[in-house]
Amino acid sequence: MGLTVSIAALLIVLLVVFRLAWSVAVTGPTDARLQSGLLALEDSHQAMLDTDASLRGYLATGDQFFADAATGAAPALAAADTQMVNLLEEPQLRQDVLALLLAQQRWRAEWADQARQLPPPGGAEAFLKQGTALFDDYRARKDATRADTLAAIESADRSAVVNQFVIGVLLALIGIATLVVALRGRYRLQRHVVAPVDGLLASVRGISEGRLAPPEPVQGSAELVALRDGLADMTVALRRQREEAAAQAERLQAQTDRLRTILIMTREIAGSLNTRYVIDSTVQAAVAVTDGRVLLWLLEEDGSGLELAYDSDRGAVAPLEEHCHLGVGVVGRSARYGQISRGDPDTGEDAAVAVPLVVGARVIGILECYDSPEGEVDGQRLSAVEMLATLSGSAIEASRLHAATERLSQFDPLTQLANRRRLGADLDSAVANAKRHGSPMSVIMLDLDHFKELNDRYGHQQGDVVLQEVASTIRTAMRDGETAYRYGGEEFAILVTRGGPEEAAQLAERLRSRVEADFRRGDKQLVTASFGVAGLPEHAGDGEALLSEADRALYSAKNSGRNRVHRAGELVG
Repeated sequence: MGLTVSIAALLIVLLVVFRLAWSVAVTGPTDARLQSGLLALEDSHQAMLDTDASLRGYLATGDQFFADAATGAAPALAAADTQMVNLLEEPQLRQDVLALLLAQQRWRAEWADQARQLPPPGGAEAFLKQGTALFDDYRARKDATRADTLAAIESADRSAVVNQFVIGVLLALIGIATLVVALRGRYRLQRHVVAPVDGLLASVRGISEGRLAPPEPVQGSAELVALRDGLADMTVALRRQREEAAAQAERLQAQTDRLRTILIMTREIAGSLNTRYVIDSTVQAAVAVTDGRVLLWLLEEDGSGLELAYDSDRGAVAPLEEHCHLGVGVVGRSARYGQISRGDPDTGEDAAVAVPLVVGARVIGILECYDSPEGEVDGQRLSAVEMLATLSGSAIEASRLHAATERLSQFDPLTQLANRRRLGADLDSAVANAKRHGSPMSVIMLDLDHFKELNDRYGHQQGDVVLQEVASTIRTAMRDGETAYRYGGEEFAILVTRGGPEEAAQLAERLRSRVEADFRRGDKQLVTASFGVAGLPEHAGDGEALLSEADRALYSAKNSGRNRVHRAGELVG
């Protein structure tokens, strides 16, 4: 009986040793090679995605930053491809891997290597379509290779489970035979062999099904304890790998979401010339990328500092409410040197990063991003903010230039009053509103008396000064519902939307007196003004007729001796 027990124990040891040897010599290397190849496949694909995105960014913007990023991804791609070549040792994967590497090489040779040429061969649109087709072919090869690799891993796992099960069965049979032959060894055998092995097999099955819990401690031979410890170490390693893979997937998804946010924002502001809308969209996109508070500062017109334009916590900020000098603080440093700057809390600065909005070689603004509860704005989030700043800077500058151009088209550059073109649009709107509500409105036309003589005597430069001073006198006298315009030459117009001819005539008389007083130099009168007043509906039925009647009254005042106010149909003052 003792010999039988010894033989049974020897058989058990031999089976366990055989299984361990099989795992080390066959199963382990194959599994490691497949797992390593799968990770290399994913790393290679990520490097391909990074290279493709960078090259497309370079084709779209011409920014050397993207070309350098594509070049920087090349070592990672080469390393991943070198590791992936190990899959060629698996006969069932050899054809897939070769097809994948050929598709990848074709994409690089026929598209990626030529993408650094501007303009691309064949035109940008055709070249991008060619790149998409080649990348889609590569992606299909990659997906097929990945699927077959996963199938091979799953097959290897199933084989391992079957082998363990067979060994378990053999151990159980030997245990039963040993129990029949030697009842005295039953308890010891059950305790030190069968139960631990069953527990380890259960752990193996659990691992194969994705339950990565370490096996319970076993009592038995040193081999079983070592096997349990090995399973425990393997379980911990697999759990760590799964957590790292999940974290990596989460990071990739977060970066994808950030890039999608930037893409959506870019599409929204691409066709907009509204500066406020572009600024609001930029800040909201930056908040989505950083998960923290964002401020947008714009360079002042004289370039001496920056003013806060938008705060994600408060919305739009009134002009000149907050000011920052160049070179002072994290925002000022970033604006002066055109580089990313991070605040130093040890010196009293906020924990924020400032990213410049650069157009050409000029900084036009700063995105100040505060750290979120999740941590600092760095890594992929900072890269996304830099991309956002590059895209939004051009959009903000374009909208501001458009606004300046629009203002120049509607305002007189000498007097800073609205011009005749603006008067036409405002007059049509005021007439329509007056007719709709049945309310009175008026127009005042005024002309400077003997202005040609002033120009001839003192020169046109002095004449321009007088026009500017008259415009200032008129502007300071305006109230709600009253707007002044330079009509042309030395002639001005005033639109009164909240009063009839009587109120307009009173305003004209006040202005006449102020011009007369402001331009008296001792016993000399440099300039005076004559006024004509017409009202709706008393004197005209539309805007053009109203201007005509006011102009007629003006010339009546000039023909009556100048420096007076005439109302259409009668003399006033």
